[in-house]
Amino acid sequence: MPISFQHSRDKLLKQFLDFLWQQWSTLGVAGQSDREDPRIIDPEALLLATTRFGRYDPRLLDEVIDWLSSNGKRINLQRLRRLHDEWPVADLRVLAAISRGLAAQSVMRKWATLSEPLPSEAEPEPLFINFDGSPLPVLHTPDQKFLRHGLLRDPVERRRMSRPPDPVRTANLLCCMRALFGVNSRAEIMAWLLSHESGHPAAIARDTGYNPKSVQHTLNEMEDSGHIRSRRDGREKIFWLNPGASDFLISHSQVSAPPRWVDWMPVFSAITTFITAIGEPGLDDFPEQVQSIRLRQALDEAMPALSRAGLTESLTASRNLTGKQLISAIHADLEKLERTR
Repeated sequence: MPISFQHSRDKLLKQFLDFLWQQWSTLGVAGQSDREDPRIIDPEALLLATTRFGRYDPRLLDEVIDWLSSNGKRINLQRLRRLHDEWPVADLRVLAAISRGLAAQSVMRKWATLSEPLPSEAEPEPLFINFDGSPLPVLHTPDQKFLRHGLLRDPVERRRMSRPPDPVRTANLLCCMRALFGVNSRAEIMAWLLSHESGHPAAIARDTGYNPKSVQHTLNEMEDSGHIRSRRDGREKIFWLNPGASDFLISHSQVSAPPRWVDWMPVFSAITTFITAIGEPGLDDFPEQVQSIRLRQALDEAMPALSRAGLTESLTASRNLTGKQLISAIHADLEKLERTR
């Protein structure tokens, strides 16, 4: 049976949307989240991905807006910008429109820095779209905050059913650390150390999205607390948590597995690349040789992200494959990405 790229793309998109729902529900968005997942949620990475893929699921995007209206103070906007600069996954128009609505609240004025419209002469387009790219209709007077950013949608109506992140859930560890240490690099550093035996500042900075020198300086300060220790390994300084510190920061009786750090942005970036590539209009009708060229280009584009996420060794696809072999390998690897999530 011939491989259907459109079917594969729709399947991957649906599973990715289900994954976004799962993570947001764990954070407190109104929805089902019964499954315990030890992988620490990255709120900034999750928001950036949702601004793009939430356009395929109006209920998801509106529930996220509802959650942000109560919990937007938990988002680190400087880190959000840094992650986007490195991994441009987001739809910045959607992010700016959401930010404009949040900035109207006095306690959320910091969001105004993200709310400026992007220069554009294009006509406004529908915000929400079907899997096939066709627009969903706008039935009422368009929401003015989104219209200012060139997006047409019905007015946002909050259901006010969102909750704060449950601190006993392992996946919410980063939000828990932010509640304890503040919305700054110390929260990410502590979450990283709680999910690793030890590490040097460069690795911690790479995974958390901060400047290495800043992380080094912060770790040196935190070491004075007595809860963090260090040793020299050549020119590197290795840090780890003092035994017993995790007992104070994590209630092991309330979690089923130790926390696991995942560098989510490169994973989301790779998935975005493949969804875009295999969703190219007409790809199913192209000659096999052209399909191989398109997929090889997508693989090349996604490789830095896959390498950063530590997934390259498990890949089946490579530039040495051609034709149906490459096509089949890409499909197999997409299945692996789904399982990684």
